[in-house]
Amino acid sequence: MTGPNNTVDKDKFNFVRWSVEHPAAILAFFIGCLLMGWLAITELMPRRFMPYVETPMIGVVTEVPGLTAEDMETYYSSPIELKLQSIQNVRFIRSVSQDGFSMVVLEFPYGNNMQQAYTEVQALMEVAKGELPRNNDNQVPSFIVKVDPMNLPVLTLSLTGDPEQGWDMGRLRDLADNQLINKFKTSHGSVYSVSTFGGYRRQLQIDVDREALSARGLSILDVKSALDKHNGALPAGRITSGDNETMLRATTGLASPDLVKSWPLRASGDQVVSIGDIATVEDTFVEDRSAFHHITDGKVHEAISVSLLQNPDASSPVTIEAALELAKELEEDYPGIKLDVAYNNASFVDLLFDNMIHELILAVVLTGILVLFFLGEVRGTVIALTAIPVSMAMTLLAMAAFGFSLNSSTLIGLLIAIGRLVDDAIIDIHAVERHMRMGKDRVQATIDGISEVRRSVWAGTVVLIIALIPLLFSGGITQLMFEGLAWPIILGVLFSFIVSMTLTAVLCSKFMTDPAKRKQNWMQRVVLNPFDGWLESLEHGYEKLIRWMLDHRFANMARIAVTVVIGFGFYYFIGSEMMPLADVGQASMQMEMQPGTSYAKTKKAVGQLEQIIIEEGASAEQGWISDVALEIGAEGGPGMPQRIVYSGYGMKMVNGASAMITLIDKDDGRPDVFTIMDTIQQRALDEIDGIRRIQ
Repeated sequence: MTGPNNTVDKDKFNFVRWSVEHPAAILAFFIGCLLMGWLAITELMPRRFMPYVETPMIGVVTEVPGLTAEDMETYYSSPIELKLQSIQNVRFIRSVSQDGFSMVVLEFPYGNNMQQAYTEVQALMEVAKGELPRNNDNQVPSFIVKVDPMNLPVLTLSLTGDPEQGWDMGRLRDLADNQLINKFKTSHGSVYSVSTFGGYRRQLQIDVDREALSARGLSILDVKSALDKHNGALPAGRITSGDNETMLRATTGLASPDLVKSWPLRASGDQVVSIGDIATVEDTFVEDRSAFHHITDGKVHEAISVSLLQNPDASSPVTIEAALELAKELEEDYPGIKLDVAYNNASFVDLLFDNMIHELILAVVLTGILVLFFLGEVRGTVIALTAIPVSMAMTLLAMAAFGFSLNSSTLIGLLIAIGRLVDDAIIDIHAVERHMRMGKDRVQATIDGISEVRRSVWAGTVVLIIALIPLLFSGGITQLMFEGLAWPIILGVLFSFIVSMTLTAVLCSKFMTDPAKRKQNWMQRVVLNPFDGWLESLEHGYEKLIRWMLDHRFANMARIAVTVVIGFGFYYFIGSEMMPLADVGQASMQMEMQPGTSYAKTKKAVGQLEQIIIEEGASAEQGWISDVALEIGAEGGPGMPQRIVYSGYGMKMVNGASAMITLIDKDDGRPDVFTIMDTIQQRALDEIDGIRRIQ
């Protein structure tokens, strides 16, 4: 409410007046916001490449080694698909069947309650198991898993050892499976799971002589029965002595080949037929069907991979930093081993943040220059620019409270909001200057000027928020992807409005100068005054254009109609994609040989692929490719841990290989990643015999 001479009524409460009269409280509050905002961005908010979007897919996995892909489709995939059609809200049901492997994938709408869906699928599969073929010794019962195409490790370590200190590939794999997995799982609370790949796994092999078995009237089932009988631990009573009691048990595990050889199969009179009489027992390794190679400095190193998968809402740099610290400790605890980084997601996330911070700083500088040109006064420019860090700090603090992460989406939202954050302050400064030209003192001009434009500024803020609200309630993938872009802008303009009538008011009441009393310096004479003259001529030209359009309304409406028609017509000539292509310095590669290709031939083909990769960028001379983490073949079967999250519709195959490739920064002079990868792909297709696909 204003009185005569556009003066604010002193009898009514006015927030701008209160702020001007309590500058210490206002400054203390916003200094606290700056400190808390810095804490939020450095400690509270996780850093990720993309915002986490829960993939609405659930898979039912069945493994039956020995069955063909056709058998898996007939006996498992099709019956499970038919049974799961009764699940509510399912959009699609797909299945993939490979030799010994079946996966049925259910896809739900984005935003669906996946925990409830998981429970429903689990309950229905308990019923469906009764209609599937009976379990046998080779079948892994069907189990429910989450399917997430973005389920990639954030860190892959290459484990090697010094052979002179007894570290062969078998001992390294045993160390990784029994010690390192558990240690890395506890390295940080955000580690979701840890997996290993490659090397040799210990196995006790019993090679039965059929002729010796038949000569003694025995069958292979007798051997199996003896193994099941003796391989276990049974209670054997207890011994009580005074106040103490000791439990006894009979343990006859697979401790050594000699022990297994002594296990009896049959007794006839005083003769006992043992396993050693009809078979050879050897402590050896599982058949070689998988390997991990780490390419660095132009050389291929055979190793064991230790890969970390983090929680969806975790911060990659924090998780990886904790894991790397543990890796250094493990190298000291186990002399002779070495844990090198083969793939590190944090390097890309750090690069993204470095680039975004650079762009944010550049945006602030450019904004300051433009504000200086339009305001024509240094003090007003500094006052306007204070709205950027303060409003952004308050925005980050609110985003941390709402559980947002710092990712490409939220950072772009902050970048877009920068220009809007100073708008309110610029309007306020112009209003204060106008009231100072009316002869008012600095304090009264601040109160009257900023109060006068409050409704207009608030109206502009509300209009922008209303324009963004549909993104927050659009549902599906659109809402999940764009809410991280919309919320920083909404929160930023809200806090900018608050800053403009509090902090901006305090600074204007303390530091603004009377426009009529400002001294003309060289910058104003040489740069700002000519620019201001150009703006005035532009305004006069704009005025003439508006008058002409008002005098020729039909021609103006025709122009608008033609522009709209042509504009919408070009819409169909513009391509569309989920995300634009970008050289992020990383690439993934999958290679598959023709069906039925043996592991030995696959490994030979991978050797050729490795040589191509070295020649096209991984050599020590070029150095464009810094690291390649390459997995060959497949692992699985009895005694191997099952995955709890799958990254796609299939699984690794003996005739396939996959790799994560890390390149140096493109600013260091390398070709773009698409050129390098296309060259590798074309050479592989031309030079490797028996390859089915590589992508």
